[in-house]
Amino acid sequence: MNLALLKFERKKLGVTQATMAKNLGFKDRSSYCLIENGKTAVSIDTANAIIKSLNLSKPKACKIFFDM
Repeated sequence: MNLALLKFERKKLGVTQATMAKNLGFKDRSSYCLIENGKTAVSIDTANAIIKSLNLSKPKACKIFFDM
């Protein structure tokens, strides 16, 4: 997972980690922060929610979630 690109795309839109956490239905910002820091795995449902929340194109989503 390309964590730097995920963080870049979020910041480019001016979306905070707290907003992402809310959009994903997480309890608080720290839950989302664990994703961006690579400390927790991302389920397919969560990946799809991130893609939707950041309005990522298919190529950009593939680059974030599948490129190593």
